[in-house]
Amino acid sequence: MVYQSFMSVGIIPLDWKSAIIVPIFKKGVSSHPSNYRPISLTSVFSKLRERCIVIDMLRYLLSQNLISKLQHGFLKRKSTTTNLLQSFNDWSVNIEGRTSQDFAKAFDGVCHSKLLYKLSQYGIRGPLLNLIESFLSGRMHHTRISDELSDLAHITSGVVQGSCLGPSFSICAVY
Repeated sequence: MVYQSFMSVGIIPLDWKSAIIVPIFKKGVSSHPSNYRPISLTSVFSKLRERCIVIDMLRYLLSQNLISKLQHGFLKRKSTTTNLLQSFNDWSVNIEGRTSQDFAKAFDGVCHSKLLYKLSQYGIRGPLLNLIESFLSGRMHHTRISDELSDLAHITSGVVQGSCLGPSFSICAVY
């Protein structure tokens, strides 16, 4: 009932939009910042609401054939192996042509207004689009290292780190 009430008004509580980013060591030299992966600690209630939004959004996009047949990742029953083979082929072509591409931060700069516009053009409107807009706007986080907490930072672009919605937004941002 709580989630349905948020859907009816299209608003996500401000407390659910706050996160604490914790860097987790991957490998290599521990003094180099690029050897850490950011993990976003968010509200459990928010994560449950995100899952409901993902289900609604993907159900609609798939029913309207709005996701490319070439999309491999972040969808049920799709092969990451075929995606890897296709990517390997693309990289080989780029190496032979001596061009380079940096995919490391491909979705860090996704513009929220453009993503919302694209979703509306796909036909996602009303309470679902309002809820997605509410989810993206007013987000903020702190970074925690040991017992120290950074100043609050406001997030104005990019897909939400650690969110189950992030990959779904990425699918929409690409096409």
